[in-house]
Amino acid sequence: MTNPMECFGDSDDDDEVDKEELAIERDPSCGVCCFHSNTEASLLTHVRNSFESSSASSPSSPVADSDNRRKLRRAADVLHAIDTFCTSRHWMMHIGPEKGEILISALKVSLERKIQCTTAAPFIAVELGTYCAYASILMGKVLYETMQHHAAVAMDCHLFTTEIDQGYAKIAKEIIQLSGMEDVISLHEISYNGRDTDIVETVADAITRKSRARTNYDNEQAHSTLPPMIDFLLIDHDKDSYKSDLRKLEASGMIRRGTRVVADNVLFASIDDYVQYVQQRMKLGVVDTRTILSHVEYSGETDNLQDGVEITDYLRDP
Repeated sequence: MTNPMECFGDSDDDDEVDKEELAIERDPSCGVCCFHSNTEASLLTHVRNSFESSSASSPSSPVADSDNRRKLRRAADVLHAIDTFCTSRHWMMHIGPEKGEILISALKVSLERKIQCTTAAPFIAVELGTYCAYASILMGKVLYETMQHHAAVAMDCHLFTTEIDQGYAKIAKEIIQLSGMEDVISLHEISYNGRDTDIVETVADAITRKSRARTNYDNEQAHSTLPPMIDFLLIDHDKDSYKSDLRKLEASGMIRRGTRVVADNVLFASIDDYVQYVQQRMKLGVVDTRTILSHVEYSGETDNLQDGVEITDYLRDP
C-alpha cells in the first residue's frame, strides 16, 4: 500500500529554509525571556520588508512553478523571516524550529490516522494562543500540502486558531495573509468577562459555521446532535489555563477518542498541574501521554534551557 504521507518526504525543497540552523546573533538584552514593547510590531515590519526585498531581487517564477508550490514557498519564507528576527534581533515566544519539528511530526501522525479512516469528515485542528501565527503557519503549511496531495478525494483540513490579545490578533492576521495560508487558517478572537473566557463557545461556533459552509455538508451532519470533533489541538496560550481549558473542551464533547493534544512549554514554564492531570488520565486508561524533551525556543547552546512538549492521545472519550 502506498504511504499516504509520502508527500512529506525529506527531499522537499520547500522545507530547506525551515531546516536551516540560524546562529544566535542578537544582543543579550534582547535574549530569552526579555520583553520589550512593540517587538511584535517590529517583527511584522521585518516580515514585510523581507518580502519586499526578496520580490525585488528574485526573478519572476517560471510557469512550471505552480500556484500551490509558490504558496508553500511563501509560507516557508515567512517562517524563515520570523526565525531570522528571533535569532538576530529579539527573542520571541514562538514555538521555534526545534519544537516546531516535534509539533509537525505529531500533526502528521494525526493526519495519517485520519486518512486511513477514509472518513468524509474534515480534519479539524485547533490552536489555543495564536500570538504572531508562527505555529499557525507551520501547521497550515502541512494541512495545505495534505489537501493538495489528496485532492482527488477532496480531503478538507482547517486550522482554527484563537487569540485573546487584540493587538497580537491584528498582527497575526496580516502575517497569515503574507504567508498565503489564509484559506486553511482562520483566526478567532476570544473575550474575557472578568471571570472566564468564551474560548469553548468561540471554537465550537467557528467549527460549526465552517462545516455548514462546506459543499459536501450533508443532511446527516446537519441534524447531528454531537458537537464537532477536534482531531488535533495545540495548547500554547496562558500557562495557567492549560488544564482548565483542556477540561472545558473535554466537557464540551469536542475532544473524543482519537483526538491528539500537543502542549508547549510544559517543563520550562513548570505547567505541573497540566502534566499531572494528563498523567492521571493515562492511569485511568483515558489517554496515552508522554513528554518530549527539547529546549526553549531560540535559545543558544550556552543557555542550556530545557523545555518539553507534552503529546497526549485520547484512547477513549473523556
